[in-house]
This record gives sequence, C-alpha cells and structure tokens, in this order.
Amino acid sequence: MGLEDLVRRLAREVRRHPKTLLTWFDDAGGFEIGGTYLLVKVDGFAASRALYPWCSYRDLGFRAVTGAVSDVLAKGCKPYVYAASLGTTPDKVEVVEELTKGIEEAVDIYGGYLENLDTNVGLDTWVDVFVVAECRGRPVSRGARPGDRVVLARSVGLSSIAYLEYSNGRTPELREVREFSCRPRAIPWVADVVTEFSGCLSGSIDISDTLLESLQQLAEVQGTGINLELDPSQALHPLASQYSYTSGIPKHVILLASNEEYVPVLTCRGSCVEDLIDVLRSRGVEAVTLGTVLERGGVLWRGAEVKGIVWDYTTGKIVLKTS
Repeated sequence: MGLEDLVRRLAREVRRHPKTLLTWFDDAGGFEIGGTYLLVKVDGFAASRALYPWCSYRDLGFRAVTGAVSDVLAKGCKPYVYAASLGTTPDKVEVVEELTKGIEEAVDIYGGYLENLDTNVGLDTWVDVFVVAECRGRPVSRGARPGDRVVLARSVGLSSIAYLEYSNGRTPELREVREFSCRPRAIPWVADVVTEFSGCLSGSIDISDTLLESLQQLAEVQGTGINLELDPSQALHPLASQYSYTSGIPKHVILLASNEEYVPVLTCRGSCVEDLIDVLRSRGVEAVTLGTVLERGGVLWRGAEVKGIVWDYTTGKIVLKTS
C-alpha cells in the first residue's frame, strides 16, 4: 500500500466532529460550533525535500504559512490563529530564529495571531503550521458538476520553471522565478470572492501539488471529468510561455506541472462565470476559464486524457511526461 492510499484509509477511520462540514479527503477540516463555521488546517515542510538551494530558512517559514493559509482561503475562510512546530538538527539550532521570522512575516500579510510555538531537534529541519480559520459562510468543498466551468484565479507557471531548472542542476537565471519559488504568495482577499460566489460554485481547491492533480481531485469527488480547452498562453505567466519556447517543453505541460502556486481553482456555474472572472480581474489578477466539467472522463487536454504530471510523495519529485 502506498503512502497516499494509507492516508486515505486512515482518514476514513478517524473520529470526526459530529457537525463536520467537509469530506475526509478535503484540504482542510471544517465544523460548526454554536452557529459559527470554523476550519482547521495543518501543513508542513522538511528542508531536505522542500527548500530550494537558492532560498533561505526564513523563506521556508514563510512558505509553510502560505501553504496552510492557501487551503483555507480557497474554502472562503480567513486565518485567525496559528501555531507552529519547528525542528532542526543539533548543529543548526540558530535557524529556529530564521524560521520564526519567516512565519511572523507571513502572518503579518495574511492576518491573524501567532499563538503558540513548539521546538524540537531531529535529523532534518522542518516547519509544521497549524491554522484555525473563521468562515462567513459554509466553506466550499471539492467538487465539479457537469456543465460547470473551471476558473483559474491567477496566471501560473513560474513554479514549473523553478522546478525544471532545479531538476537539471541549475539555479534559475530570472530573479522573478527565484523570488516566487522561495516565497509564493496566496491571495488574502480571495476568500471574500469565494464566499460572495459560493452559491455558484460546486468546488474549490488550491494548487499545492500540481495543477493536474488539483483538477483530478476536483473531478473525482463526483466521478466527473474536465476538458481543458484554452490556449495555454492565456493561463501562463509570460515568462513561462517564453520558457516553453526555449526549452521545447509544450506550454500545456508547463501549465499542468505548475505546483505550489497557492492560487484557487474554482468550478462555477456557467451563468456566473463571467461575473466571477470580472470580479477577480477587477482586483488585479488575470483569471481565465480553463475548460468545462464533463459527465465523466478524467482530465482531458482538448479531448485527450492527460497522465503523468503528479507529485510523487515517496521521492519528493514531480513525475513529468511530455507526451
């Protein structure tokens, strides 16, 4: 049994809150207490697997908060209280201060209070971040109704450049790529948009692993499919489109391999989709429609099934096929 299958089995067996709001496989846990909707989320990173060599330990602390916060924002909720568990090797105890500073910088951006810190010593350097979030309405779960449109809330692709360059033993030449890979930013106000359009949405998820996996996870809840129809240049950062030309890697592969972008992917009723995109664009992000939800069929690129662009948890690498 693989790690992912093991986690799925264990999650089905755990005791959950009697007023749970989200399914066991969703990105966060949600429940209702006294008429208030709350989310809990935990996310963690180990430096040996998650820290690019051109990034700092302060960046790792920042990114750990972003990873946890992104999931609650995509559900339409806002972070309120944080706790963090930090660890390092005996010879690097000074990095705990850098990790903590990165965490504090992220909390200043996303809002809320850092209420508790725990420190440990082990065989790696790591950061685990816990978040309690408040929701103005019922949090939006994963899902995809047939006929709905799939909306990406911001252009992506810098993460693909960083990963592909690192995989080839290189440091990205472009400063913008290096900065994004060290400190990807979630969109703090996106929770308000998700809540505003919650009546039109059948699902929401952020891009934590690869975009392809996010689409697969949206579709698998109801056994639907997603057909991607757009020109990938519409959804890619201009630098990612340029990288496709120089590297020879197809644009749609760079798009689907985008990872740790921390931007929501939303499935939206067709009658609302233009209003949703207009609101996102009015706030300064280039939202686009990726495609349409089908009755079934997995994730398709212009009618052909896409496979092999996934995050492999056992190796800590993206499995990437270009055809």
